[in-house]
Amino acid sequence: SAIAENNLASLDRFLEGLDSLQSGFEQTLLNENGEKLESSSGMVYLKRPGKFHWDYREPYSQKIITDGNTLWLYDEDLEQVTIRDISGSMDKTPAAVLSGEEDIEKHFVAINMGTIEGHEWIELTPRDIDNQYSSIRIGFEGERIGMMILHDNLGQVTRIDFVDPRRNVNLDESLFTFEPPEGVDIIDSRKPG
Repeated sequence: SAIAENNLASLDRFLEGLDSLQSGFEQTLLNENGEKLESSSGMVYLKRPGKFHWDYREPYSQKIITDGNTLWLYDEDLEQVTIRDISGSMDKTPAAVLSGEEDIEKHFVAINMGTIEGHEWIELTPRDIDNQYSSIRIGFEGERIGMMILHDNLGQVTRIDFVDPRRNVNLDESLFTFEPPEGVDIIDSRKPG
């Protein structure tokens, strides 16, 4: 429908021809009263379809990496890596919205919120009520992604500001796989196959 197309216009423009994205980010977690619980920052790398690498650098060091099949969550301070299958659960996450190949409207109801403070906003509401997020809002400045605001079911809000996002940079495939360092604890919850 024309309305739905209009709703997704800025997201579609952003995803059109998007092969990869590299950006700094600043992430803030707020409680249901809008009080800041924590803030963190780092780099994010996306490669479509389905690959991403979130590299948290401050105030703790953590990496979340996937090659599209396997997800590695490496907590450097705890010296622990959790490995799991991605399967279908990824389709409904904020990262998948940007890196996935799925039809977004299959998993979300999209509403165009218009322009607020110089950003064009789209709100995605999950069709699956079991999703951990009640809404995902994405703000664009033209074809640049500016920020994402995630509302979870506990009333907490995660705000991610993208810093100097760069499209279609050449990203090495090694970014999207992970070899656990010697001596770290490995929790492997992949299904034996």
